[in-house]
Formats: sequence, structure tokens, C-alpha cells
Amino acid sequence: MDDMDETVAIRPDQYRNVIAEQYLYASSEIFSGIQTQQGKNDFHFLVTLRSFIEYTRRGVWFLVWATDQDLLNAGKATFQRPKSPHLIKIDTLINEAIGEGKISHLEKKLPGINEPLLDCLHALTHGNPISARMLTIGLDKIFDTGGLLARAEIDLGIFRILLYRHMLGQTFESTWKILQPIHNRPLDMKENVVLAARQLKTSGKIDSLLKSVEAQNDTHSS
Repeated sequence: MDDMDETVAIRPDQYRNVIAEQYLYASSEIFSGIQTQQGKNDFHFLVTLRSFIEYTRRGVWFLVWATDQDLLNAGKATFQRPKSPHLIKIDTLINEAIGEGKISHLEKKLPGINEPLLDCLHALTHGNPISARMLTIGLDKIFDTGGLLARAEIDLGIFRILLYRHMLGQTFESTWKILQPIHNRPLDMKENVVLAARQLKTSGKIDSLLKSVEAQNDTHSS
């Protein structure tokens, strides 16, 4: 029997979980890093925060809104730009779903620069001329890194709850209703992340996800 005969077929919904789990793992690793840098090396914090925003927003999009074809494209080995909407659009979709309306906080203009947050992070990441000006002014005078870290933890919590409850068989609609009253309450968000994780562990469905990941890796290595 050759390797192809041993390949395990993954249902689209399982594959959705696999892609989201990969993005969540990356988001969690990046968050661990920015926690250590905030207040110590704000330049490093802000450059890394840009990556965190990419992974969390795109991860939620692949989980909630991506088509089956989008998911297949995400599974292809490529260094090309991801086939997902612009971050502002994804962030707006998330904010609308949690009840904040059709807005994106990534478009908030920062003091001293009067440019959107996302653009400022992009400039710092790529070394645009305006980034030198921001360093001269002082990053602490432009960016509220404490507030950005707190927001990042909320974003990670939203991502975790969406994935965990989807794996438990709950609809995204019902999960958004859970998130709407707690999306700006950090302690409640943490409690709900722990609750969803505990329920997922008890259900045994986490094992199903791990098997799906293994099956996907076997497929790509065949």
C-alpha cells in the first residue's frame, strides 16, 4: 500500500478548524512575545504587534467567513500574499459581529502623526521615512502600548472562544452573542476562554482536531 492509499480525507469543516488552529497557535506565540517587550522595548513591541494583528484577523476570517476554496488555497505551500480581504475589512467584520458597528479601530489616527494606527505600524515594520520621525518624537508619546497589549489579549480571547465553541458544534451566530456583552470586559473574557477550553477538553473533540492536523501534514508530506 503506498502513501496515497493511507491518506486520511478531511471534511471541509474539519479543515477549517485545522487552518484556524494553525493561525491561533501563531497568534498565541506572538502574544507571548509582545507581553515581554511592552514597556521594555516598545519599538520591538509595535513591530511584532503588526504581525499579531495579521495572524489574529486572518485567522478569524478563515475560521468564520472563508469559503471552502479559500481554505484550499490557504493549504497550498506558497509565499504569496494570503487570499483574504484587507485587514481593515476583516477587523470591521469582527467589530460588527461583536456589536460595535461597522468600524475598525485600526483606522484610529494617532497623536503627533495624525495617521491611522495600522499605517503607523506598517511604517515601523518596513522602515518608511515616517518611522524615523515617530522614533524622534518618541513612541511612548504616540502609542498607548499598555492599551494595545490589553486589546491584543481581548483579540486573542475572541479568536480562542470562536474556535473552541465551533469545535464544540456551536454556531458562530450563538458565539457572537456570547462575545457581544463581554468583548470589552477583560476578566469576563478570560473566564469564558477558560470555560470554553475546559468544555472542549472534556468533550474529547480536541483529539479530533489533532488527528486532522496530523492527517493534513501527512497529506502534504506524501
